[in-house]
Amino acid sequence: MTQPRPLLVVLLLLASCGGSGSDPYQAAVDQANEKEAEARAAGVLSPCADVSQCGVLSFQNPSGGCLSLSYKPYSLVSPTAAAASAAASEQNALARQALALVPSSGISCPAVLPAPPVLTCAAGSCGP
Repeated sequence: MTQPRPLLVVLLLLASCGGSGSDPYQAAVDQANEKEAEARAAGVLSPCADVSQCGVLSFQNPSGGCLSLSYKPYSLVSPTAAAASAAASEQNALARQALALVPSSGISCPAVLPAPPVLTCAAGSCGP
């Protein structure tokens, strides 16, 4: 009787586990994280002449079982403002999808979420 070849055993194990990339939760988390990076890159701080030209991008954390938010100030009048807002909106939808796939842990989530930052416009840049 011959021994199975190590490479064949590894391939069979990967096939039986679905290999990499088969976890829908992790795929949703990865997509949400990519979209957040895109939104953060497009959400630039300048220009602004006054605070009315500043906005806040909000992001849901797609990991874990509890809702948590983070924020980034950005210029509403920058050439990339619309792209930043659209990417942030997509990130939130993807994060909600990921959170819906998390198995229940039985842990209670805090009922308090951080408030968005108070915006300023100083030296032509938006900020908290």
